[in-house]
Amino acid sequence: MRIEAGNKKKTTLSDDSKIYQKREERSAKETFKSLNKKEKWQYFKDYILGKLLLGIAIVGILIYAGVTIFGPKVEPVFYGAVFANPFTERDLDKFKGGFSERVINDPDLEGVYFDTGFTMGDGGDSAGRYKFVTLLGAAEIDALISPMDELVADVNGEACVDLRTILPDELYKRVEDKLFWIEPEVFDYDTETTVKMPSAPYAIDMSDFVKKYSSYDVRLKYYYAVIINGQHKENAVRFIEYMADCLDGKVTASVPVL
Repeated sequence: MRIEAGNKKKTTLSDDSKIYQKREERSAKETFKSLNKKEKWQYFKDYILGKLLLGIAIVGILIYAGVTIFGPKVEPVFYGAVFANPFTERDLDKFKGGFSERVINDPDLEGVYFDTGFTMGDGGDSAGRYKFVTLLGAAEIDALISPMDELVADVNGEACVDLRTILPDELYKRVEDKLFWIEPEVFDYDTETTVKMPSAPYAIDMSDFVKKYSSYDVRLKYYYAVIINGQHKENAVRFIEYMADCLDGKVTASVPVL
């Protein structure tokens, strides 16, 4: 048996096919040299600039990662959560530096923070509320600066310290006229009801301090409370002393922030 292949159609390449075209292969360096100034700039933008910027970006990321991972960590020695922020950045600078000098031993490794990224109420600030609750649960917050509504909510949530338990006697007497007493309403899980607790001084009325340092026409009263699970309660107490010194004229000049 014989199998015959079908007729094969001959194919030919046209005279102008690429395989017959004369090609000149030159290196990028030779091509670049042959261009005039305008063409060189265009060539640079088209073929080199993008790669150069990508390389710079990669190097920047590596440097940032190296500093973040291996560089010195700035450890908070005081972290205050500020609600309904009454201060500008310049206002904070006026008093933050002086307090930093009292509590920071090594400015390269330690820092004082007043986090002003919190607003009052639930309207549109779910991210801020989530941040506050998360930091509170992680024992990152040492003190609270806020108007009354936020203060009462956190006292009822058993987040604030009875100041009688942590203030030295001398400091307690010094700020006694500014103590703010609250009757907490705490949820009793056994009876599943809200129970009123005895009144206690859970905060300092710091309205005079805010008026002294704020650039705004502040109408709200502000309060300062120490957080019960804060890691730096001693520095939170020292800020109470610092506020008293500022109001008594013992801190007369602003100090640059460390």
